Amino acid sequence: MNNKNKKIIIIIGIIITIIILFTCYKTLSKTPNNSEKQQKGLTLTLKGNTMMNLKVGDTYSEPGYQAIDKNEGDLTNKVSVQSTLNTNIPGTYQITYVITNKNGEKTELKRFITVKGNQIKQYKDSYDKIDNTLKTWWSGNKKDHTRPEEGAGNKGEILKQYGAYYMGKDEKIIYLTFDEGSNDTYTEEIVDILNQNNVKATFFFCKGFMRDNPELMKKIAESGHSVGNHTANHYSMPSLASRSNFEKYVNEIEENEKTYQEITGKPMDKVYREPKGEYSYRSLQIIYDMGYKSYFWSADHYDFDYDVSKEKALEELTKKYHNGAIYLIHPKNKGNYEAMDDFIKNMQKLGYTFGLVKDIE
Repeated sequence: MNNKNKKIIIIIGIIITIIILFTCYKTLSKTPNNSEKQQKGLTLTLKGNTMMNLKVGDTYSEPGYQAIDKNEGDLTNKVSVQSTLNTNIPGTYQITYVITNKNGEKTELKRFITVKGNQIKQYKDSYDKIDNTLKTWWSGNKKDHTRPEEGAGNKGEILKQYGAYYMGKDEKIIYLTFDEGSNDTYTEEIVDILNQNNVKATFFFCKGFMRDNPELMKKIAESGHSVGNHTANHYSMPSLASRSNFEKYVNEIEENEKTYQEITGKPMDKVYREPKGEYSYRSLQIIYDMGYKSYFWSADHYDFDYDVSKEKALEELTKKYHNGAIYLIHPKNKGNYEAMDDFIKNMQKLGYTFGLVKDIE
């Protein structure tokens, strides 16, 4: 082969390469990116970033989107937006945008939101300066239906410094909360009574109870009740609120969260109750830094280790009501279950409604 022929072959090769590269470029330039997708004449575009980061407690602000059809025009107001976002719980969530035109052409895009928690993994030096003296919660438990001015010697304002509450606002709202740790329980029967009366309540569970009662957990979640953290093993948490035991402290909270989410597919609400009502200011600060608010109580009765009759339970529950009352109730007592329907109906007749502690501010 002479030099002339070699040059011709090289030139032809270069031309073919250029054609291939140009074709690839044209193809790629028509491929929509993550924020734009086209289905024939239907185009869906997301404004802003398709991957966003938020911190726990932040408010999500929708950057916007637009849907245009070459025949139907602007279809933005017909875009269906479906979201799993919960800015109170760390994790990665997705928002799905779907638009379908009259011809049945469908376009879908997703935006991913990562909520970064303020979960603490290391003990802070500042914790050593916070009092870790073990205290046991008690409430004034007024019997004349006035609001207790304090609990365990604490004014409410002191607790709020640590994201903790023992009572709601001075309004005709009652907050039913149930602490459960054993399997000898009337929890499911109480849930049925609540549902029949369209009343929502807050349940504080430990790991073992949730693990042993998965169907009940699903029922509670599906019924719209709130499930909070009562630790995995019901330890006295001030005993773990130290540098040397800090990993155990965190594990008690995270294991409980994980168990609930694995069973129900839903995140646990960031509401917390100290086991046995034993707390310290340091423990309250640590759990607050983990994204939780703590809830004690302003109304209870001696129901946690002995049986009471329906009549006695109803009498005790009725004595303690007041505006914003947070009730501590143990479902292991049959009397509490048997009295619950009457108690709810009686309070409603007096003009009271029932709320979830997570809504207390």
